[in-house]
Amino acid sequence: MKTSPTNKKIRELISMVKESKLLPRPEFQRRLVWSRDDKNLFLDSVLRGYPFPEIYFADGDVNLETGEGTQLLVDGLQRVSTLVQYFEGDPALQLTLVPAYRALGEAEKKSFLQYDVAVRDLGSIRKEEIIDVFRRLNATKYSLLDIEINNAIYAGALKKFCERIADSEFFSSHETFSSTDLKRMGDLRYVLTIVCTMLQGYFNRDDAFEALLDRYNDEFSDADLIERRLRSVFDFVDECAFPRGSRAWKKSDLFTLLIELDHCFYRGGMRLQPSDVVENVTKFYKEVDSGSSTDRVVQVYSKAAIQASNDRINRVRRGLIISQILEGNSREVVEHQLDIAGLA
Repeated sequence: MKTSPTNKKIRELISMVKESKLLPRPEFQRRLVWSRDDKNLFLDSVLRGYPFPEIYFADGDVNLETGEGTQLLVDGLQRVSTLVQYFEGDPALQLTLVPAYRALGEAEKKSFLQYDVAVRDLGSIRKEEIIDVFRRLNATKYSLLDIEINNAIYAGALKKFCERIADSEFFSSHETFSSTDLKRMGDLRYVLTIVCTMLQGYFNRDDAFEALLDRYNDEFSDADLIERRLRSVFDFVDECAFPRGSRAWKKSDLFTLLIELDHCFYRGGMRLQPSDVVENVTKFYKEVDSGSSTDRVVQVYSKAAIQASNDRINRVRRGLIISQILEGNSREVVEHQLDIAGLA
């Protein structure tokens, strides 16, 4: 595959988009979402004359009668879209760092429109090859996990909030994350799961990530409230001082414990005593760890903690059981609640 490096003026790119000669959203291109800050920093760089990475074209359809053709934007969607938004004065752009295009002086407008964008033209290649090129441009040596794809797509407020929480002393002091977790963004995925659950309740696997990352890409107005709730739960768990070998420190069990403690404090307004929680929860965990208990509640929890533990139904099962244990309810009551909810 031969590639041809060239330059296009910003004015040429804008004209190509407006005349539908450059198609910025062909079906193979992943939906990329820059935050407001990303767009502002990018435009500031362009107005200062700083370079940015090359974009990739490929040949599109050609009208054999008129000779008119199109080109496909293989990589560079957000850069080109932001340039067009800026030129057209799109109010959705929400400028914070740079003046509007219409407010620029004549020399500044000319400099913007004459800015040279590095373009690499892939020429006429098959659709399958275009898809492969795009994936390779946006991938690492190993297959991307969903969280890594979301990390590449979203760089906004909710993701940054979860990154900060993942770096908190609570997780580092309890060695929650393995080296593999840290290498493959498992820490971000874990905290994002906690925060998304606090926002909308239990969900299946990672299904809620994209919608909430998108909704809170520019601004996460609940950040202070969620952080206060998390700090309260972290402090309470620290006060409980579960022993190092406790199930409380296994990620799936810790997730359920944190969520259900938050429910007790934030929704239920309960005032739990650490000593009571440690006694009740530790007794229950020991029965689960024994693997020989005939108690129905223990068996339901054990299965939900091992098999498809990230499925919504098993998150709900574990949550209901732990919430009842935290309240100090008897196994008969817990079993009855499981039956009522159809979770046994």
